[in-house]
Amino acid sequence: MRLPFSARFAAGIMTEPLVGSIRRYTKYTALCILLFSNVGMYYFLKGYWNIEYIYANQLGYLVTSPKSTFRVGEELSVVISARHKHNMTANVGDFLRASISTSNSRSSAVGIIKDNADGTYTVTFRLLWTGNVKINIQLISSRQTVDIIERTALDFPADKVMFRRRYLNGSKEEVQVLCNVYPEVLHGDDGVCNYSDPHAGARWFCEKAATVPCDAWGFHGVHMYRAVRDMLETGEESRFRNTFSNGEANAARIPLSGDPDRVYVMEGMDLLANRTRCMPGHPNPSISGFFHHGVWQSLVCENRHFSTVPEWQQCLTDKTMHFFGDSTIRQWYEELVKILHMTEMPIPDAVHNTGPLLAHDSINNITVKFRIHGPPVRSTWTATFHLKYVANAIDEIEGGPNDVIGISVWAHFTSFPVNIYKERLFAIRAALKRLLHRSPGTVVVIKSANTRMGNELIGGNWLGHKLDLIMRELFAGMKVVFVDAWEMTNAHWNKDDIHPASEIVKQELEFLCSFICPL
Repeated sequence: MRLPFSARFAAGIMTEPLVGSIRRYTKYTALCILLFSNVGMYYFLKGYWNIEYIYANQLGYLVTSPKSTFRVGEELSVVISARHKHNMTANVGDFLRASISTSNSRSSAVGIIKDNADGTYTVTFRLLWTGNVKINIQLISSRQTVDIIERTALDFPADKVMFRRRYLNGSKEEVQVLCNVYPEVLHGDDGVCNYSDPHAGARWFCEKAATVPCDAWGFHGVHMYRAVRDMLETGEESRFRNTFSNGEANAARIPLSGDPDRVYVMEGMDLLANRTRCMPGHPNPSISGFFHHGVWQSLVCENRHFSTVPEWQQCLTDKTMHFFGDSTIRQWYEELVKILHMTEMPIPDAVHNTGPLLAHDSINNITVKFRIHGPPVRSTWTATFHLKYVANAIDEIEGGPNDVIGISVWAHFTSFPVNIYKERLFAIRAALKRLLHRSPGTVVVIKSANTRMGNELIGGNWLGHKLDLIMRELFAGMKVVFVDAWEMTNAHWNKDDIHPASEIVKQELEFLCSFICPL
């Protein structure tokens, strides 16, 4: 059987790319371009080169500080604007991120961005180490793209993600019903089961199964994600990356060019001298620390770094760590189990993604626990009797100096209106206040959201950032430890990921331990 020409041609290219003359190789290359350029270029342009790139190409930044060399401790000011002002001006309300870095010393820090509301943005960096420091500024999403994300939030407030509850009756016949925070999107013929808990700030409803009572336990899971095509209006897909190739509306994340793109920093202030002891209730400035030689150095207090397992064990001896929230704080559980070589205790019918999880070090009397925050949870099937709202779980803890409560709730709430998130956080905050009233010595830590990749219409950077700002405002002024995972992941050189790399998670935990066993 004779293969088609395209198959024979491709096979030839693969089997002898370096055989023959340069002229022949050039001929093959040119033919490839002619054969495949139309299709390839189409998908390249649709997937990567879009309106955001055209807009970002018109933007640039300029270092406005009137000097060529700097010293550690000084500030660097940068202004972002349209490079061709006679043709256009920059938006008001673009979503930008900024950082500085030096690769050979594995150093990095974030910059503070101010929208001047006139088509320009001012970025302020604090210079924190010596050497050649590179300026990194990204357009994550233009204002027009943010407007699209916000429009879809209004048009689809409840059903961007739908959930389901599965029952197995006595004959093992499976029954499934839909669930959501809003009963209006449920359409069962037999009414609705109300699993809401006002004390925990939780709304949750499921369609009533015809043959199963509401109080029967079942399994919770995700049902479906609304398709990007269903949420975008004509032409809006051109604002995102990979809208058609992978079914997600990804943010552009386009680096901006500037002049100069780096500065030289000489020795200056010792920014780590005279730092205070780490205590709950510490301030959390916009630039609270930086990476240097790969480790996080706090500008707020004297944070710890551990080089051996016994140092971790000494800090956490006799401690019980209770972690509540989503998978980003489950990473804390997983990292500690790995670092401390802990023994995990199996819990019947529990699954790893949602827990509950339990690990123990009997020699040093260290216990680590994780529990998911309760619906809405985008998960595989999880037994409903294992789901517990965070506020209720906190109320069950007596607390004390040997208890550490860690909370990070955000990633599963990005597809809902912010009032759903606020209600949950208000209840968690009230529970924490009750805990600190009965046991003032309890260490409470709030871990922020982190930067991530993903579908911007359901759970991307803009929606996560918006919830993160709400969380910071609600917990401001409380006597808690704040671990700024957003700042750490924004500064770090690794790619954005809903689950940050182990090296970042370890730095988050070392910072937490600085408050458990302060220097």
